[in-house]
Amino acid sequence: MDTLTLALIALAAAVLLVALSAWLAARARRLPYRRVDSLLTDAERSFYGVLVRVVDRDIAVFPKVRFADLLWLPPNTGDRRAHLNRVASKHIDFVLCHRRSLAPLLAIELDDSSHRARDRRRRDAFVDRVLRAAGLPLLRVPARRSYAPAELAELVRRSLFDH
Repeated sequence: MDTLTLALIALAAAVLLVALSAWLAARARRLPYRRVDSLLTDAERSFYGVLVRVVDRDIAVFPKVRFADLLWLPPNTGDRRAHLNRVASKHIDFVLCHRRSLAPLLAIELDDSSHRARDRRRRDAFVDRVLRAAGLPLLRVPARRSYAPAELAELVRRSLFDH
């Protein structure tokens, strides 16, 4: 092989290495996040469909609200970081809010069979205590295949006005 051919092969190899290196660097910078198919599970969507039909038109329904967005701690709270950490990764399945002010009126948890597990019962008891302390009523609804609109409307009405 002559010198010119070797030089061209070396140049082609160098160009390929630079291109491969750039491609690998770009791939490494790409973030791994992907969009979920739905914010809600099938059971949650079923419940949500009935819930939005039965609430008063002055009430907005928000799914999967983080505790960190629903609650606040007074500035002088002792062990502030510890209290924040205890709720940081928790959410409420649904929150009913006054449509104009968006003030939270009622938290709703859809309890499926996983709520019978010991660690889940402890988590549920903690959620109950937190919301009671914050003055936000909580309605726990057993997950079902379907929901009777009139029954759900009455549960919501009672929870909103009889707490």
